[in-house]
Amino acid sequence: MAAAAAQPVCVSEADGTPFCLDPPARRVVSLAPHLTEMLFAIGVSPVGVVEHSDYPPAARTLPSIGPYHSPDLERLMLLHPDLVVAWQSGTPPAQLERLRGLGLKVLVTRGQALDDIPRELRALGQLTGQASAAERVATDFERELDALTTQHARVRRLSGFYEIWPKPLITVSDAHFIGQAMALCGIRNIVGSAMGETPTWSEEAVLRARPELLITSSPARDFDRWRRWKDLPAVQHDALIILPPDVLMRPGPRLIEGIRALCAAADRHRQVQP
Repeated sequence: MAAAAAQPVCVSEADGTPFCLDPPARRVVSLAPHLTEMLFAIGVSPVGVVEHSDYPPAARTLPSIGPYHSPDLERLMLLHPDLVVAWQSGTPPAQLERLRGLGLKVLVTRGQALDDIPRELRALGQLTGQASAAERVATDFERELDALTTQHARVRRLSGFYEIWPKPLITVSDAHFIGQAMALCGIRNIVGSAMGETPTWSEEAVLRARPELLITSSPARDFDRWRRWKDLPAVQHDALIILPPDVLMRPGPRLIEGIRALCAAADRHRQVQP
């Protein structure tokens, strides 16, 4: 029995590579705000976090190691982590190699698609000895996602465009979790399966596509520029939707709140648009 208990736990990294750790990890550093949220959700308080890790409120009191793309390695090492959790789209590959070169165990998560969220919750649970709690959180997420999917399976589809950043104009493709959330809510993304998850788009392409919904999590002052195009269907019907960034742009358990808000907004405009 003792020998069996000593076996390492293995999960998959973003690229499918096995990642093994002798559980449980007791000192975890998070390199992305949504990973901080995931850890807290399964009952793990990290010993260090990156900037903008602001949820739950307890995360704001934790030692900060700087920005996610260039963490302060000296401060990180002083925390003596036995697990560093990184995001593939956040921490640059060269930085990851530096961390590994320092002898740190670094798990690289994907955080790209909706189904990455429950899978990565379960992986973090296994690596930190919180498998049961992680299973509950992951199952709740999947259950709520299934309910929203069923609820919107037969609704009239509306065309939409999601703006991540105004200049340059950056959006999401169908491969991005926000693009998938749009599809779930009955919104056809005018960007479709364009190259990359967050392609740069042109204002002219948006105007040609004539979306019925314009959606963003950016400040309203940046989004108001669309109002000058009076014949755009989204402008005609005042369908410029601004949603909270911390629940729609983070691939963590609270994303379900953002999807719920997105679906509700689409449902409202679906009722008033011909």
